[in-house]
Amino acid sequence: MKQRSALKYFKPIERYSGNWAALEEKNREWENMYRQRWSHDKVVRTTHGVNCTGSCSWKVFVKNGIITWENQQIDYPSCGPEMPEFEPRGCPRGASFSWYEYSPLRVKYPYMRGKL
Repeated sequence: MKQRSALKYFKPIERYSGNWAALEEKNREWENMYRQRWSHDKVVRTTHGVNCTGSCSWKVFVKNGIITWENQQIDYPSCGPEMPEFEPRGCPRGASFSWYEYSPLRVKYPYMRGKL
């Protein structure tokens, strides 16, 4: 009986393409997590703006109100045929401050001014 329970994991597998591929009858619901990873509700154009001019533009993907990932925008106007393009223009400072949006240290409201 012990041997029978060990064999329950071995099921017939259909092999094709010279045994390079196999078709198994398994539950593949676990793959939905990976498929849904890159889904998003909307795309927002923004900048990080952390002590800089904010001239680099980022494409931010939002799912359920939370930023899931971001890419650099690459749709800047052309500089002309004699000049090389700036694509992409994202700066390392902005890319390194992606965590700042959800940081507890972030200033969310302006401070009241006091006497100097």
